[in-house]
This record gives sequence, structure tokens and C-alpha cells, in this order.
Amino acid sequence: MLKIAAATLRHRLAGFAGAFLALTLGTTMIGMMALTLAATFGTPHPGPQRFKEAPAVLAPQGFDGRPMKAPAVLPPDLVAKAAATGHVTPDRSFPVQLAAGSGEMTGHPWSSAAFAGYRLAAGRAPQAADEVVVGGGSRELIGRQTGVTTGDGTGHYRVVGVTDALWFENAVFFSAAEAQRLSPGVNALVTEQDAGQLASLAGDQAVALTGDGLTRLDPDSTGGAQALANAQAMAGSTTGLAVCVAVFVVTATFAFAAEQRRRELALLRLVGAAPGQVRRMVLWEALLIGLAAAVAGCLLAPLCTVPLRSWMLDHHVAPSWFTVPVTVLPLLVAAVIGVVAALAGSAVTLVRVSLIRPIEVLRESVLERRAMTPLRWLLGVGMLAGAVVAGAAISRTEPYLAASARKYEVVPVLYVGAVTLLAPALLRPVTRLLLRPLRGCATAGPLLVRQNILTSRRRTAATVAPIVVAVGLVAAMLTMQESGDAALLARQQQEIRAADVVVPGGSGIDGPTLARLAAVPGIRATPVISMNLRIGTAAGEQIDSLSAKAVPAAALGATVTPPVLSGSLASLPEDFLVIDEHAAESDGLAVGDRVVMLLPTGARVPAVVAAVVARGLNGDDTYLSSALTGALTPSRVYLDSSAGAGAALDPQQTAAVNRALAGSGAHVVTYAAYLEAERAHAAQQTDNAAVVILGIALVYALIAVANTLIMAMATRRREFALLALVGAVRGQIVRVAAAESAVAVVVATVLAAVATALAALTQHVSLGRLVADAPTVVPWARIGATVALCALVTLATAAGAAVRATRRRAVESAGVHE
Repeated sequence: MLKIAAATLRHRLAGFAGAFLALTLGTTMIGMMALTLAATFGTPHPGPQRFKEAPAVLAPQGFDGRPMKAPAVLPPDLVAKAAATGHVTPDRSFPVQLAAGSGEMTGHPWSSAAFAGYRLAAGRAPQAADEVVVGGGSRELIGRQTGVTTGDGTGHYRVVGVTDALWFENAVFFSAAEAQRLSPGVNALVTEQDAGQLASLAGDQAVALTGDGLTRLDPDSTGGAQALANAQAMAGSTTGLAVCVAVFVVTATFAFAAEQRRRELALLRLVGAAPGQVRRMVLWEALLIGLAAAVAGCLLAPLCTVPLRSWMLDHHVAPSWFTVPVTVLPLLVAAVIGVVAALAGSAVTLVRVSLIRPIEVLRESVLERRAMTPLRWLLGVGMLAGAVVAGAAISRTEPYLAASARKYEVVPVLYVGAVTLLAPALLRPVTRLLLRPLRGCATAGPLLVRQNILTSRRRTAATVAPIVVAVGLVAAMLTMQESGDAALLARQQQEIRAADVVVPGGSGIDGPTLARLAAVPGIRATPVISMNLRIGTAAGEQIDSLSAKAVPAAALGATVTPPVLSGSLASLPEDFLVIDEHAAESDGLAVGDRVVMLLPTGARVPAVVAAVVARGLNGDDTYLSSALTGALTPSRVYLDSSAGAGAALDPQQTAAVNRALAGSGAHVVTYAAYLEAERAHAAQQTDNAAVVILGIALVYALIAVANTLIMAMATRRREFALLALVGAVRGQIVRVAAAESAVAVVVATVLAAVATALAALTQHVSLGRLVADAPTVVPWARIGATVALCALVTLATAAGAAVRATRRRAVESAGVHE
């Protein structure tokens, strides 16, 4: 049967071209995303970075003997003892900003630069208090005066040198004395002492690190893996969708190609071919096409990663050093998936066609009796049930997952897949409903359109399926994301009662600016300090690491009002700790339990769990008193009138606030404007994700639509010729073909809307458990643009293919054998 299959391919290359193209593009899409996903795994930059040339380093000690990074500082007496035993070099790390909008950078003393491998590219080292060296800076900066914002405010410095750039940080180097003035505490101490002496010196106050252990003090201790987290999430989501789209489209295309050969297969059965022989022949054909298309797709995939990587860098999805190497395993996986999809698409039809009696095969080849196979029913109903079960399980156990389209994508993908598989069964009722006005039409054209759609369900389903996938995924995924973003903002509006917000120009709001704000009469300022907080036992064992916000005790329950599940936010003690229900359950904590808080500064503060609040939609909801945080700078400040929480400032108070912020880089906006900016930022991220995650799938689905239409029109030459012989002119035939395609687009859009509505309803149930009156946001403009694009491609392809199919004279085409 292999020889027969090869001979069939040689003589029917044009007939198999559509299937080959669909599979090639599918393999290319999967291979491109699999290569990108594989490039995000592993450790791009192994080994120490910040102290790679240091012999040994003393670092502050946290729970369980773990080292702590800046802003944690070493005890001053330990630093003095270490300095008395020999040569040591203190390192200080503190946030700085060169100019407004330049992004956060890290300040260090120049004396510690060499341990990270920094070398001067031009200029000289800083010597005076007003001189700096910029890491990775342009040579044109040398000699210029620049403003540098630190925790003490903004100062003016002259750039005297620049170094080569290093991947893990953007650094600014000061003289040792100036760095000590800006950041008095020592965050790490480089020493040349041996390990034994160092451990004895450190005791239980610090951790001695050498060799590969120095990576634990790097800004990114994962060696670059953390910097690829966004790229990995995007590539993972896109790869999953690419596989789903490719499998759906390729399977449908191969099944349609096999359906078009039913008369040929019927004749083979009639002349004596056994069912097994027919199955093996067509499966060999699918295998040969699959292997050829897989090879072509694997050759194209690495080329397609080049523009994808450029897009990821331009939109800050991946760091500038990210590369996509060509590796064998991802391409092999893509090839296997493509070949299996081709075999599955052919097998779906073969099981039915090859098992009926030869005399029935001829009848079956002329008239479509059943559009759905048992396997398709099983898969479609199974995916629908899977979507319902997954949505119910998430709603019951982890409803917060519904706020993230990336984490929730399995639900809309299952709904879209189920509707796509069940499309042949849904076509007849939906089409009858849509075309009901044409039932009594006396004109031949509309009647032909209606009957062709109703009697050629397999052909229509092959056209509808890619459009359902395209429109359904775009509509469902964007609706999930925008509804999740809206729920996050609604939760913020419900929990924060503030009139205005002070937003910093750099990494935080410096101390002098905060003092001036607090001195403005008639306003109430609520500074919010975001931090990573570790909690542990009195014995020094770590319980958990939480993302926390430090606020004044009086602000909780007034300006900041998270939903309380147990305990109270009234009359909070100075050492209070408020955790969310997730932390309470996972850590076994309850109201009244005592823990030890390890602050980022290294200070250990006893605390009591005063309340348990509802879980946040975007991470931990943990609060502690800002009076315990020391010199940590606020990331924002909520403002309202002293008349009450949420009370608006009058014009005089607003003017006084603006005067207090003058020269700091910070600015004040209304809380509504702040939330709108958050919403706009989330929308931009959604758009960026949609370009890659959905754009690739959309383009592939549109190509599949065009490919299916061209395949279908090529087999309708005789049908069109018969229409011409009974009096239809060429323009009428083309309009009938285009109208059929337009109806297919409308039907597909209705089915995609059903899938989207089911996904949105399932998500709304989950979000409703977390946010009162959870909003559902439907991006009508983007969905409409997607439908219009599908309609344009479908109509143009159908019309063009019909024109090509009617070029020959009707008499000649009518006599063409199938």
C-alpha cells in the first residue's frame, strides 16, 4: 500500500497541496513557539554575578541561616570586628535614579565595582563627593552634570566615567565616602579571610559565602531565569494555544481532504479493495504528507523566531540579552504533533468510509447522510464537560485564578474546542434560524445558498471550524483578560478610600518629600510601603515569605479597608500583622498567633496576627505597621481631607501638596485617574499578549480558511458548470459562492459567540465570589475587527476561487470526471 500511496501523491499533488500547506504552517507555528519556550528555561548566566571575583563575602542572616540582600544591613559591631582582622571592602546597594523617567538604578561605592567585573570603558573613577560613574552608560555622558535622586532627595553630580554594561543591573557608582553618606549601613562585606575564620567571626549574626554560594546575593539569584518569567509565561500560553489551533485546523483539513475522495475510495472498494487496505493506503498518504510538511515546517520555524524575538525585546517582554537558539527537541516535538494531527484527521473519516458495504459506498459518496462521527461526538461532549468541570472546580477552590487569562485559559480553550468539534451538529439548527427569511424567497440565488449550506454540512463545517477557532479564541481570551483586569480595579476601588494618590517619579518617595506632605495642614497622608516580608518562629525558623504593604495602624479600616474574615482592624496594636485567608490556611495561622517578622532591613520584630482578610486577586494581601519599617521609602501615598476617609482636597490643599512635591519628581493625581492609569497599563499588557498569543493563531486560522475554500471550490467545477448550463451567468455563480461563504462566517461568529458567552459566564461565577458586582467586559471593537477580517478573507478567497473554477466553458467542465 505504500507504493500505491506514493503513486497517488505523485498524480494528485494539486489535490493534496492544501493539506500540505495547512500542516506546514501548523508545524512552523508550533515549532517557532516551542523553540521560544525552550529558550526561556534553564540558567542563562550561571555562577555568581555581583560578587563573582570576591574571595568571600559576609551577608546579613535571615531565618534558617539564609543570607539576606539589600536593604538588609550587617550589625555595625560585626563590621568593626571584621575590619580589625584584615583588609575588607564594604558594599552598599541603594536605589537611585539619574533623571525623571530613566528607570530605577542601583547605587554602589566604586571600591566594590571590580568584584562584579565592572571595568572602565572611558573616563576615570569617582574621587570627589559630587562625581559618579555610570554603568553601561554612553561615553557622551562624561563631563555632564546630572541630577541623581536617592532616599535623601535629589543631588547634582558630574559623570566622570562609564563602564561596560552587565546584564543583571543598571548601576551608578559613587565615591566610598559619598556612598556611605547616602546609605550608612553595610549590605555586604568582602573579605579575604578563610572560611573557618569567617564562620567564627560571623557567629549567628551573618552568613559567610564563598564560591557558587555567592549567587545567593545576586540581584537575580536564578542566573537570569527570573528575568525570563514574563517571556516564559507568554511563550507557554502561546505554545499551548498554537498546539490547540494547529491540531483543530490540521485535523479538520485532513478530514475534509479525505471526505472529498469518497467516490475514489468507493470505487476502490467496489473493485475488491479490503477495508484494511483502504485505511492503510490513506494513512500512508497522510504519513508521507505529514513527514514532508513536518520537515518543511521545522526548516521555517527557526526563521520565524527572528521577528518574534525582536517583538519581544521591543515590547519589554524579554530582556535585551535574550536569544532563541535552534535546538532539536522542540522541533522534533512540533514535527510529531503535526504528523499525529494529520493521521488523526485522515483516520476520522476512514473508519466510517472503509467499513460499509461496497454498494453502499457509492451511495454514501454522493449523498451526505451524517456530518458527525461517534469519535467527534465523544471529543466534543468531553471537552464541553471538561470546561464545565474545570470552571466549577476553580470557582470552588481557587476563584482568584479567574482574574488572570493566562492561568484561566484552559476554560475558554475547552469551550471553543467543544463548539468547534460540535459545529457540524449545530450547523443545521443555526443555519435554519439565520436563513428562515429565505424560505419563501422566489429567487433562485438565495434558495441555492440556503440548500447548499444545509445539504453540504461537511464542506460548510470545514470552512466554519477555523473561523470559530479564530473568533472564539480572540473573543473569549480577550474577554477573560479584560474582565479580570476590571475585577482587579473594582476590588481596589472597594478596598481603598482615597481622594488622591502621590505617585513617585523614581523608586520611591524620599524622606524630605514625605515630611513636607505630612506638614500640609488639613490633609491626611497614608504612606504605603511595598515589601517582601518573611515571617517565622521565635526559634528562627521561617514560616512563609509574603508580599506585604506597610501602612499606619490608623489607616486600616479607614483608608485601607480589606474585607475582614476574622479578627478586627479597630484598635490595632503597634506590632500588628494582618494576613489573608490563603496565608492563614497554608501556614496554619489564626487570629492571636504570635510570629516574628523579618523586615527587608534585617530587623526582627515580634508581631501578633490581628486579623485575617479575604485573599487578594493579584497576590498576597498582607499588612503591617509602617512605624516598624525604619528607612524604607513609600511606593505611593494616599491623600484625603482630614474631614474623613475619601474626602476630596480643596484647591488650597491641592496647591499646598503640589508645593510640597516640587523638585521631588513625584506628582499627585486623583484616585480615579490613578486607577484609570492602572487600567490603561493593564490594557496595554493585554494588547501585547494578544498580538503574540492570539495574533499568530488568528493568522494561521485565516490561512486555513482560505486553504479550505480553495480545496472546496476546486471540486465544485462540475456543479458550477451545471448551473451555467441551466442559465446562470458567471457573476451569479460567483455571488452564490460568496454568499455561501458569508453565511458560513455569520454561522461561525454565532457559534464563537456561544463559546465566549459560556466562558464569560463561567468566569463571572468565580469572580463573583471575590468582587461584589464583578464586571464582565466584552472588547466589542477587537472582536468586530476579527470578524471583519475573517469575513474579508473568506469572501475574497471564495470569490477568487469561484472565478477560477468557472474559467472553462460549461460544456467542458460538465464532462470532467471527478
